[in-house]
Amino acid sequence: MTFRFKHSFFLILFFTGSLSFCFGQQGREQCGSRVPDLKWENEFQELIIRYTAQKEVLSATHTIPVVFHILHSGQSIGTFPNLAAAQILSQITVLNQDLAGAGTFVSKYPSDAFKDWAINQSLPAANLDAKGRVKIADFGITFCAAIKDEQGKTLAEPGIDRIDITAKGWTNPASITDVYKLIGYFDSFIKPGSIWDPSKYLNIWVSDKHSAILFAGYASMPPLSTLAGTSAIGTDTTDGVWCSATALGSYLIYPGGSYVSSGVIGQVTTHEVGHWLGLRHIWGDATCGTDYCNDTPPAIDANTASPVYPHNVGGCTTPSNSPDGEMFMNFMDYTYGDGKYMFTTDQANRAQTAMLNSPLRKFLGTHGICEPTSIKENNTSKTEPYIYPNPSNDKVNIQLNGQNLVSVSIYNSTGMQVRNNLSDSFSIKDLAAGLYFLLIKTEQGTYSRKMIKQ
Repeated sequence: MTFRFKHSFFLILFFTGSLSFCFGQQGREQCGSRVPDLKWENEFQELIIRYTAQKEVLSATHTIPVVFHILHSGQSIGTFPNLAAAQILSQITVLNQDLAGAGTFVSKYPSDAFKDWAINQSLPAANLDAKGRVKIADFGITFCAAIKDEQGKTLAEPGIDRIDITAKGWTNPASITDVYKLIGYFDSFIKPGSIWDPSKYLNIWVSDKHSAILFAGYASMPPLSTLAGTSAIGTDTTDGVWCSATALGSYLIYPGGSYVSSGVIGQVTTHEVGHWLGLRHIWGDATCGTDYCNDTPPAIDANTASPVYPHNVGGCTTPSNSPDGEMFMNFMDYTYGDGKYMFTTDQANRAQTAMLNSPLRKFLGTHGICEPTSIKENNTSKTEPYIYPNPSNDKVNIQLNGQNLVSVSIYNSTGMQVRNNLSDSFSIKDLAAGLYFLLIKTEQGTYSRKMIKQ
């Protein structure tokens, strides 16, 4: 299989992943995430190629437990920046909508959007919708509020860890006026002092910030198995997302919260979670640079506000984005409001690759920290097959929920089949510990599920 970049390889040779911050023209939706280096991207590309070649087997649904670390100075709950639970948890609703391709403004997608780009780039049918447009993707990834803390205790407020920085004697992040110092403070002090195991939780830190800080969030990129990583890559003590308290959650869902404006609808965190899942900015952090996704046209630079399609037609020439222009409505741009509402299939492939390969991503959702403990409760509203116990060191069962089983096969993390012709109850005692995938075929459909052998 040949992977075809849409932009020149040499445009990104200078990215080092050190202090390469990205800024747009306005302060509303800016991002402080750092750019990973080429060594990281090259390894990621190899993993993406393997994933796309084995997509039927390796594709899986993922449920990610989230904990929001809310930094405050002793304010009562609901008083800024100690945000109300309803504002905080509205962000999970937004993430689930946006990553499912069902965000607030998807109906704004033009009826002829990027049809010419799809033809010119010979995009496969899997990247297109029924109208021939570049498809708005469903990532197969959902988020849930963690119900247990690291000690296994039930959280008083699901998904929320409130931290009184005054009681701890910590410096208030809102007193820091320098971009580099703020990120350095979080990565060297706040995060290591409060992070929950990043192989079990998506950690999202939320705090006030000084008005001199011209971005609303930043995230770590997923670490890969064979690389130590650069400052852009998450570690055991830094992995996760930071978001300004006035940019978290959605005014449309919970208008009683504390927002910088009524236009806040959770897009900052969606953008940063995109980075956390391995996505690059739509303009490739360079003039007409690459984001390594063939179904996103090149862009001159970051866009802001809410442009009109087609936008900046012919602004990039290698390859040309004429006549469709730039994909300003992508969540990995800096647009906002009704001008921003989609991810693409190639972006979903990057996210799935990260979830299946990164040591701090691949076991997320397998620890039972945001799901009911009762198998019966877990399946009363589900029609798709469900496996239990998971993780397991021996017997595994498949609850079919009324479906008729055709076949069950087990594949390892490289996509190689290791067992087949299984029933709905089998032993994995002889398998080595690690991550596997069950391919369950029923008369109603085919399902891929992650399985952990302890």
